Amino acid sequence: MTKFRKKQKALYSIMKFFIIFGAVFLFVYIGVKPYVADFNTTLATVFAYFCDALVIIVMILVFMYYSKYGKIDSFLTSVENEINDYGYYISSRLESTAEEYIDIVKNDIKNSGYSINTDYSLGDFDVDFKAVKRKEFFYMVSIGDLDKNDVVAYIDSVINDIVVNNLKRKGNAVICFVTDKAQESAIELSKMITPVGKKGQLKVGVAIVEPTTKNTYFLGNVQSKCSKMIANFVMNCDLPIKETYIHKDKLPYQHKLAEKMEGFSLTDYNSGKFYIH
Repeated sequence: MTKFRKKQKALYSIMKFFIIFGAVFLFVYIGVKPYVADFNTTLATVFAYFCDALVIIVMILVFMYYSKYGKIDSFLTSVENEINDYGYYISSRLESTAEEYIDIVKNDIKNSGYSINTDYSLGDFDVDFKAVKRKEFFYMVSIGDLDKNDVVAYIDSVINDIVVNNLKRKGNAVICFVTDKAQESAIELSKMITPVGKKGQLKVGVAIVEPTTKNTYFLGNVQSKCSKMIANFVMNCDLPIKETYIHKDKLPYQHKLAEKMEGFSLTDYNSGKFYIH
């Protein structure tokens, strides 16, 4: 990914230079064009061709950049956020059992103006409660032993619930898993935000908390509506998160992901052969 980013940065710098240079040159030339024509018609013709060439070069560079890097940039940024985030965060809540933790979070969310629906069902999956306020959705789930399959299943069910049952195409949603033990495969999915729709107008974030250890896994280095909901309700703190609640050592999967991304290939990504989780 480092080499790929260097190539992207180089092309972006070239494109930016020609855009700025072309804009300044055209602006100046428009002002002096009558004087150049009066001075020398041949020179005026040369400048006219040069302006046309500048416009064509800029159009080609813009097309090259966005056709190659436009769609991939958000993906790479999300992966970089995963890699650069802290390993995990430490909740400030004192509750040490799942039941106590869920109750206190539910009360805080209710006092914040959310409508609460307890024992809500997502098809074949149950949640302890669902909270809704305008375009904000919060689902809390208690699972004794959490793995990757659980996280994926609930993400799919939540997206379906918001889009089909709530008829929403925009908004922010958080799925908070309260668990005795989170498997590494589940933790890997806690630091990604799932965008829904062509423009990603609906975003789904995941938080995993272990009440006995207070360890809380989520993407906390990017300030968003999802991360704010997690910090406020799950951890009972504000953004940016104070160092007291940060465990800075990265997780093993973050190191593995960084190594894997060094072999990133745009060809593999476009063909659907490249996966990060």
